[in-house]
Amino acid sequence: MVTNNHQKFINIKEFYLSVDLIKLKGVTKEYRGHAVLQDVNLKIESGDLFGIVGQSGSGKTTLLNLVAGFLSPSKGEVVYVSKVTQKERNLKKDLHKIKKYIGFTPQHNSFYHKLTVLENLKHFGKLYNVKPSTLKDNIKNLLIFTHLVDYRHMLAEELSGGMQKRLDLSCSLVHRPKILILDEPTADVDPILQKEILFLLKEVNKQGITIIIASHHLEGIESICNKIAIIHQGKVHSQGLIDDVKKPFLKDHFTINMPSNKDKSMLIEKLKKLSIKKILDNDDNLVIYPDNVESAIGNLLNIIKEENLLLHDMDIRKPSLREIFENIAKK
Repeated sequence: MVTNNHQKFINIKEFYLSVDLIKLKGVTKEYRGHAVLQDVNLKIESGDLFGIVGQSGSGKTTLLNLVAGFLSPSKGEVVYVSKVTQKERNLKKDLHKIKKYIGFTPQHNSFYHKLTVLENLKHFGKLYNVKPSTLKDNIKNLLIFTHLVDYRHMLAEELSGGMQKRLDLSCSLVHRPKILILDEPTADVDPILQKEILFLLKEVNKQGITIIIASHHLEGIESICNKIAIIHQGKVHSQGLIDDVKKPFLKDHFTINMPSNKDKSMLIEKLKKLSIKKILDNDDNLVIYPDNVESAIGNLLNIIKEENLLLHDMDIRKPSLREIFENIAKK
């Protein structure tokens, strides 16, 4: 059960030494002559909760592996920029210095099923050479944060699916990384568990950790991420703040549904008095193309009220991330 009483498990002051941003500069990744990613230019800033979306095979996982240092680009480079010195470090050349700041959670469980929760956390902490006293504190706080305290002596294979997801997250956080990278963390989980995982990620991000997440669950990405990149056919189609990515797809029209008992001709005459480019009469609805969508909203709402129509009879909503993604995928 998710609560709002998560204990902070990281000292925020430590993050003044974190990276300022991550840059992918003209990154191409090829396998046997086939380019999985082509000329990718991407910027992820410190503190971002950054979503990577794309169809299966679009290169999302490859992109995450490049950012984590598991793969090297065929062309271009991945650099980490220091917040303090603003110096760029090439990930390939300085991986031994940078990898301690990165936590990675793959799509499939990475913990050891025959070890207990506590044993798994100790094991992953030792892999990062965390000092015993520090590791003890980290584990204690993580167990509280992920609600696994009462299950710390249980074998990982005996945990429920939700607990295993929390253990995976804990293993990737046990060394106090500055950047957390997750590949499909909500894949194959029910809606309740998905909501719980997303809540935990938001709480992790609030503590200063930059999060990069690839997911097919677009509603989840839209609900927690401040920025996104849409990958299409191996290229970055769109990137930036979610509202900025949506702007090119904002509707240039409104649809007013017409109940059968309403005088449509009278409504059309009222609409013609506004700054309208054209009106399409589709029998049971009117499609209105105003000169300026934003400035027309107030006048249209007044007409809706005068005609005693319901607010939901007028479609003025912004497109969802899913609608935008499907629009791009069709191209």
